[in-house]
Amino acid sequence: MEAGSQSVPRAPKFLLGIPLGLLAALIALVLSIGLIFGASSNCGGGNAIGGLNSKVPSRLVPIYEQAASRYGLGAQGPSVLAAINKVETDFGRNMGPSSAGAIGWMQFEPSTWATYGVDANSDGSKNPNDPWDAIFAAARYLRASGAPGGWQAAILSYNHAAWYVAEVLADAKGFQGATTVQVAGFGDCAAAASGPAVQRMVAEAARIDALHLPYVWGGSHGFSPTPANGPFDCSSAVSHLLQVGGFRNPTMDTTELVRWGDPGLGRLVTIHVKPYGPEAHTFIEFMPGVTPPSERYWGTSESNPGGGPGWIPQGNFSAGYLAGFALRHPPGL
Repeated sequence: MEAGSQSVPRAPKFLLGIPLGLLAALIALVLSIGLIFGASSNCGGGNAIGGLNSKVPSRLVPIYEQAASRYGLGAQGPSVLAAINKVETDFGRNMGPSSAGAIGWMQFEPSTWATYGVDANSDGSKNPNDPWDAIFAAARYLRASGAPGGWQAAILSYNHAAWYVAEVLADAKGFQGATTVQVAGFGDCAAAASGPAVQRMVAEAARIDALHLPYVWGGSHGFSPTPANGPFDCSSAVSHLLQVGGFRNPTMDTTELVRWGDPGLGRLVTIHVKPYGPEAHTFIEFMPGVTPPSERYWGTSESNPGGGPGWIPQGNFSAGYLAGFALRHPPGL
């Protein structure tokens, strides 16, 4: 409605004796209940995340899921990708190179990587030592090799040994969890429904932490969403994590973050923000149960290389320091 114009009341429309507006609201309510409770009647206590259980590192779950979805690997795709990652490098702990010259998170031969490598995280390079790039490339290769219609043949093309196929399929079966997303430590359905956003944020926090990016004042402000690898200052880093979580927020400064979302402590995620003055600052806290205690606080900090974004040791916060910040949290979290 333009300024100065007047609205004209309209007669309500009815269907089956119910005003259409009320009917639409009732339908929306039913659908929302179905989204929260319909996938599973068990919303308490479990720790399955996105179809993968707690045997899989939670920070990697969104990568397996998104890679499997991108290349159409079906319901079994995330667990097979996790199993290959586990067999090849123990989830990135032993990246070689192998005696055969295989490299990176998913142990690609260089010639195979040259064909199937991808820039999954849009940082401008195809890097087999980056979990996003490597896992997406593995999904692409499996799809080209016959998955999901022929998993055994696809896995055999990855490593030409029968024992390898058997081990990957056994691990994949062991990694499969419930289809309802649940966050460890929170037993209610509202928390379960919000799990994917939290896990995306945790995975992105870990990815950026590993990059050791420097602090850049004003970095990426004016870009919404922010570039994948910044540059970042404190508020653009927090804005970026929220954007990856799927909240469609603009890139905000501290004076905008203090008004964004809902007030107070979140159940899963809390934004600490001090909006004004020379000590203006903001960072994110993942609440207990979502991440290990050592990965609870994330943002720019002098303790990080170059002062850029990453995990912040809790010991950095002196007594009373946190009390100087306003608390906000993303809607639903």
